[in-house]
Amino acid sequence: MRDAGVYTQLWKKYLPVIRLLLKKTVDSDQKLQIYKHEFVSTGAKNKLGYIFNLEIVNGKAINKSNTLASSFDLLNVLNENELTAEWLKGKNVKISVNKACELSLQLINKTEEAQQLEVVNA
Repeated sequence: MRDAGVYTQLWKKYLPVIRLLLKKTVDSDQKLQIYKHEFVSTGAKNKLGYIFNLEIVNGKAINKSNTLASSFDLLNVLNENELTAEWLKGKNVKISVNKACELSLQLINKTEEAQQLEVVNA
């Protein structure tokens, strides 16, 4: 895969925030604005290679989006971190980055406990 590893430092920089936002996806979808110049400064040859939709089930990508260097590196960084890797177990998460460099995080299968909390809070 071309450019694999170029985005690793970028994702490691944002890992603490991404971990926090992943935990908050139990309540609602989360977004994080990343500056475009940070993607460009990685030196990746594919200028729009940072745009992706990645679906993760039990810590593994289930769609072909992980063939892009940006999503491949993100998945590796998430799985290298013990806390994040443990949190991803048993969960289905969708992570995407759009043209505006906005990272979106969505928990697809909420646990029964989270669904009960939503009913109580509604």
